[in-house]
Amino acid sequence: MTRRRRTSDDPQQLRERIAREAARLIARHKVKTFHTARMRAMRWLSQQRLTSAEIPTQEEVMRELERLTASPDWDRQGSVQWLLDEAAIWLDPLSPLLWINWQAVGQGEETVGHWVLPAAAEGEVQQILEARTIATQPIRSPEWAVAALAFSNGIPHRIYFDGTLDATAESDASPEDIERLIGSQQERFTRPVLAASVEDEEDAESELSWADYFRPLLESLAGVTFNSEDHPEGDALYHSLQVYQLGRDLHPYDVEFQWACLLHDIGYVVDARTPCEAALRVLSGRVTERVEFLVGNLEAGHQFLNGASQAKSLRKSEDFSLLLDLARCDRNGREAGESTLSLEEAICELERLENYGETN
Repeated sequence: MTRRRRTSDDPQQLRERIAREAARLIARHKVKTFHTARMRAMRWLSQQRLTSAEIPTQEEVMRELERLTASPDWDRQGSVQWLLDEAAIWLDPLSPLLWINWQAVGQGEETVGHWVLPAAAEGEVQQILEARTIATQPIRSPEWAVAALAFSNGIPHRIYFDGTLDATAESDASPEDIERLIGSQQERFTRPVLAASVEDEEDAESELSWADYFRPLLESLAGVTFNSEDHPEGDALYHSLQVYQLGRDLHPYDVEFQWACLLHDIGYVVDARTPCEAALRVLSGRVTERVEFLVGNLEAGHQFLNGASQAKSLRKSEDFSLLLDLARCDRNGREAGESTLSLEEAICELERLENYGETN
C-alpha cells in the first residue's frame, strides 16, 4: 500500500516546497523537531539525493512555520496544495506551467490555480478532464491566449492556451517559466512540482504507506459538518472513526474493509458538492479495487437497504454483502457522545493489521 512521491528539476522550487511541507508537519504536531520534519519532507518530496541548494535551512522552515500558522485558514491551505498537486498530475504529460494565487484561497469562486498550456493541447486537456468526470466551461481569454477554460476539482482553476508555446517540443526544451498578464499584473508561471508515477518506483522500501498519504485528508474531515438531523454526532472525522470501529468489530481481519470504513467520506474534503466522485478521484490508483468498489458504491448500498432495487451486476459482486455491511456501519455510526479511538490510534491499528497480514 503505497503513496506517490514528488520530484522537481527546479532546486529553488523544491527547496521552498520542502520548507512548506516540514512546517506543515510541525504545525500538525506530526513531528517534534525541525530536523525530523525536514528529513521526512525531503523523503516525501524527492526521489533523488539532494544537494545543499535544494535543502532548506532550519531558519527557512521556521519562517515558513510562522507564515503558515499566522494565517487563520492555514489548515485549508494544506488541502488546497493537495488539489493543486492532483491537477498537476493530470496535466503533467502536457508540460504545464502554473501560477498559484494564494490570496484566493478561501475566497469562494476566485481562481486559485492558473495554468498555461500550448494551444495545440486544448483537445487533450478536454479528454483528460472528461475522463475524470471534471466539467469544463469556456471562458473569455486574455489577449495573449487563443482560448481559455475553467474547471474545478474542489478549487477553481483556469487553463489558458498559448499559441506561442510548442506542444511538440521535448519536455527539456519547453520553457521552465514564463511571464503572462493576469488581470492588471504580470505573473510568473513555472513548472509545478509533480508526483512521480507509482509504477516508476521500483524500490518498495522508499514508498510511503496509505496512512501517510491519507492522514492529512482524514484530519481535514474534522472541519466538515453534516446536517444535524442526519448526523447528530458532529463532524465527519468523528463519524468516520465510529464507522471504522463498527467495521473493525464486524470484520476484525479484513484490512481493506476497515480502510473503506475510515475513508468512506474523504470526498467531502476535496469537493463537498460531489463527494462520491471526489472520493474516487482521490482513491483511484492509490488503493485496491476492492476499497474503490466499497466506497464508490456506498450510496447504492444505502439505497438497497432502503428497499430500492440494484443492478444485477452489482448484486452479483462477491463483495456486495460487504458493501451492505459498510452501509450499515455508516448508518449506525452516528451516535453523539460515543467513545472512539483517535485518528492516530485507528491508523496504528490498521498498520498493525497490515503488518500481521504480510507476516502470516
